[in-house]
Amino acid sequence: MSKANTKIKTENIKMKTNLINISNISNNINICYNNSAHISHCLPSEKVTKVCASDGHWFRHPESNRLWSNYTQCSAYTKHKLELTLVNYYLAMVGHVLSIISLLISICIFSYFKCLSCQRITLHKNMFTSFILNSFATIGWFYFSQIGCKLLASIMQYTSCSNYFWMLCEGIYLHTLIIVAVFVGEQQLGWYYVLGWGFPVIPAVLHAVARLLFHDDRCWIMNIKLLYITHGPIHVALLVSFIIIIILSVCIKITETNVYMKAVRATIILVPLLGAQFILVPLEPSGRVALAVYELFMNIFVHFQGLLVAIIFCFYNGEV
Repeated sequence: MSKANTKIKTENIKMKTNLINISNISNNINICYNNSAHISHCLPSEKVTKVCASDGHWFRHPESNRLWSNYTQCSAYTKHKLELTLVNYYLAMVGHVLSIISLLISICIFSYFKCLSCQRITLHKNMFTSFILNSFATIGWFYFSQIGCKLLASIMQYTSCSNYFWMLCEGIYLHTLIIVAVFVGEQQLGWYYVLGWGFPVIPAVLHAVARLLFHDDRCWIMNIKLLYITHGPIHVALLVSFIIIIILSVCIKITETNVYMKAVRATIILVPLLGAQFILVPLEPSGRVALAVYELFMNIFVHFQGLLVAIIFCFYNGEV
């Protein structure tokens, strides 16, 4: 996901297919593949080679006299890759299941206790719902094929975008409450619904149409630059949210008010957590062990987001 921007939400490990990319066509034809669908490149040491002789014919094995390609380097780490893929797969499943359970419990708590009923809690419940839908779509994406998985991929893009825009709604609401509360009464939540649920439809639909027209691969596994369509708005939402929390922090410090400090502190924690994956992507290492550790942390940041949100806004919230 540039490379830095085309890998975020498709961190989901896919074992339905091996991706094959022709990386170099010269006298030696290098074909590289990997078992992790979200990795868009291969290490040089893992390339398959097929040699074109000086007479223009492919190299033949001296014993069998048959066309021969050297797969030994490519298969050297197949077992380790499969193990890493399975670890990441189970991380994704556990993360999303825990997220669904914790978020549902949080919504029940917010709904049961009438003393918690207020506009800010309503925004919390909508954000929680967007994370729940994203987790269900992600889990389903692993098990559906053909048209089903493409539809779920679009829902994943929509709900992922919705997650960040509901987070932005949280920031805008607090900004309005703290900075301009003197000028307004109770806020109208209609515009928040439009921003949180309505606006993400646009980039999600545009991404789906672009995929169908320009890169209709199986289940839309490969990370390509078309992901800019959804990740561009997400970056904007993160940036605006970051600016808002800086403004709120400064205003609270100047006015020395603690009335909304807990709410602001929760938002301050949430924005870096949800944005961590975007910060880490450009830092992807090239070494085998370092790359495995990097992918592990990336999967934790991506698939456990719902659980982190529930902890920050409900279980760790002193007001609940």
